[in-house]
Amino acid sequence: MDTRWLAPSYELIAELLLHPDDRDGARINTLLKRLDAEPLSELEPLGRFLSDPAASSKDEYVQTLELSPPCPLYLGAYLFDEPTTCRGIGTSGRNAYMLELSGIYRHFGFALSGRELSDYLPLAVEFLGISLERAARDRIGLRRRLLEQYVRPGLGPLKKKLHKYESPYALLVEALESVVAEDVRHLGDVPAWQPPERRPDRGRRLPVLNAAEPRTATRAEVQP
Repeated sequence: MDTRWLAPSYELIAELLLHPDDRDGARINTLLKRLDAEPLSELEPLGRFLSDPAASSKDEYVQTLELSPPCPLYLGAYLFDEPTTCRGIGTSGRNAYMLELSGIYRHFGFALSGRELSDYLPLAVEFLGISLERAARDRIGLRRRLLEQYVRPGLGPLKKKLHKYESPYALLVEALESVVAEDVRHLGDVPAWQPPERRPDRGRRLPVLNAAEPRTATRAEVQP
């Protein structure tokens, strides 16, 4: 299957995941025209989303996805059970996750502006689209790791919550799941990067154990 539709699909979904006031209408139309030539079943939920009046409702977006939302657009909220805010302030496991996401973006030549955290879903989805054009940078399987371990596992729980609140954004996540699945399939047997196993250095001694051998006191130092 021709995979040229993957990048514009990611970019369109990322744009539609933004607040209605922040969406670029011209860009959405351009991406839709590019995808019109690809009548794919994977993208069928996008058509249903766009035809739903709630998809352009500011109230729907704010109540469901912003302002202490029941369905935050931060992937870490669905991957960690640790108590945390939707802004990602949590314990060490989540912090390590955020740092690794930032490292993956940096490896492909992107730096976060600081406005959003690295697990913000529209940001991650936009990156997945753009990074397809920088495949030469990915010789160790970082992109597959991002897809399989950091994005895909969070989509199911997010979609389940969105369905609970009868939100049309569940359709966007449904489409995103299909695009991610096809992306992973296209990667074939390329293995995902794994961090090197860290073993304790048995030969290393703490500084306190490297002290000089005890010195024998001289006669003058011996107290009578």
